[in-house]
Amino acid sequence: MKSVLVTFVAVGCALVLLAGGTALGQSTNWMDELSNSVKFYQSKYPTTNDVPANWEPYLTELKRMKKSAIRGDLQTVRSGMADWFKMLKSREHGIHPKAADELFHIAVLTTPFDEYKIAVPSQ
Repeated sequence: MKSVLVTFVAVGCALVLLAGGTALGQSTNWMDELSNSVKFYQSKYPTTNDVPANWEPYLTELKRMKKSAIRGDLQTVRSGMADWFKMLKSREHGIHPKAADELFHIAVLTTPFDEYKIAVPSQ
């Protein structure tokens, strides 16, 4: 009887941990989607007017925000996304305007604004 109870408790704990890990993974999937989109546009538009674009700051900011989200630091995610949208709007680091516009739209569609209390940017 005691071994059955211990088994049920162990299975219950494992399910709770598994569910928590799955929820955590889902909460940052949108950042992975944005990173993959940046990499796609990086390969499609490596230059603007024959000048190499620097895509690394966009990827670095997404990595920083993902680490912050995993730690539960929602304020850093909020401010990071605000900065990320500003970089796109001003086409910082020489990225192609078409890529910036398309990434902006992808980010608006994938970002969970309510979950992270991120202000919806205007284009």
